[in-house]
Amino acid sequence: MAELSTIIRYLDDLLTPQAFTDSAYNGLQVEGSATVSKVAVAVDCGASIIEQALAAQADLLIVHHGLLWGHEQPLVGGFGAKIRRLLGAGCSVYGSHLPLDAHAEVGNNVLLAKHFGLTVDGTFALVDGKPIGVRGYTPTPQSLEDYVNKARTLVGFGPHLSLPFGSSQISRVGIVSGSGSSAIAEAAALGLDLLISGEPKQAAYHGCKELHLNALFAGHYATETVGVRALGDLLHSKFGVPTVFIDEPTGI
Repeated sequence: MAELSTIIRYLDDLLTPQAFTDSAYNGLQVEGSATVSKVAVAVDCGASIIEQALAAQADLLIVHHGLLWGHEQPLVGGFGAKIRRLLGAGCSVYGSHLPLDAHAEVGNNVLLAKHFGLTVDGTFALVDGKPIGVRGYTPTPQSLEDYVNKARTLVGFGPHLSLPFGSSQISRVGIVSGSGSSAIAEAAALGLDLLISGEPKQAAYHGCKELHLNALFAGHYATETVGVRALGDLLHSKFGVPTVFIDEPTGI
């Protein structure tokens, strides 16, 4: 068991949410019990995720896509029901969006680079001056299909899209988890052979085709399971509290 305030302070120091301009509120979003005996981690904070966290007897739920996004939210309807359910059970919620994408150790993008066997040698995809994505290389060129096959082993992998508009021999790769197709032009300008992200915008097809860039959109959910799982492992190691990963793929 650990103090909630101690865990939150540790997470804030680790992830530095104040350093990011984000559409999401990053940090403690719902304050429940003062002590934490179990931590649940998940990509999303849907009502079904909350119920699974409570069924697992978690006192703290850490998510990538939190409850609070860029505007005041009245505590009514389904949103109000989630807040009441959490507070009634004494379960806290901590959200980390861009900070968890960008982190150099437990971030989605650096862990995806490791999954795909890349040596990271830089960052890119700035959001208000902060780099979110990572870029790296493999010493031996690989095919787009090789990357698709590696993506198949991601937790939550499902529908995906490959755009084979670049070199058949891929050495230089950029990664932006989630919805990262806005990085297409920058990836091409950097001379990358492949952009890996989660889900595309409609413009991604022609953007990649015109800039002669390969892209692999491996699923928004699948590309963002790695960070929360790493956070869970880290908290277990640091504080000795048991952790559970709640896996509910969205197919997106």
